[in-house]
Amino acid sequence: MLDHVLPPSGLPPWADGDSHIDHLQMAVRSLRHDPRAARTAREFTSAALRSWELAPLIDDTGVVVSELVTNAVRHGVRDGGGGRSAQDVRVILCHTERSVLCAVTDPSDQGPSLREPDYEAENGRGLQLVQGVSEMWGWAPLESRGKAVWAAFAVPSRAARHLEACH
Repeated sequence: MLDHVLPPSGLPPWADGDSHIDHLQMAVRSLRHDPRAARTAREFTSAALRSWELAPLIDDTGVVVSELVTNAVRHGVRDGGGGRSAQDVRVILCHTERSVLCAVTDPSDQGPSLREPDYEAENGRGLQLVQGVSEMWGWAPLESRGKAVWAAFAVPSRAARHLEACH
């Protein structure tokens, strides 16, 4: 499944040119027709990060996943006739020794666009938030149809995780 999310080079966008990844854990959740998709995605992300002992990342990744899923549901799952597409939105979490990648796939081929925020508007600042909270973000077309919008987070050092757990 990961090969459908990666760019044509085959390297993950968070690898910084390092093609050697010793440790990779993945978690995938389909949100087909879920009326509470953003909430489900946050809960799924939180559970995965807890199981990987990465609780310090829960708040930031939860906000980002929620934004990406909201965008995918709002803009990515409409068919040509204005109805819902038969394809669904998926959340894919990848954990390596140095980073966590959160990817959200949807069936739309149209990439996201970062806009200048309109501070009086009620929406339209989601990607600004994603950019501000994550280490990096981007998107890639999928091999078949659709796209994956992703955001990467650095894994805190073991010492920092243990110190934070003591509080």
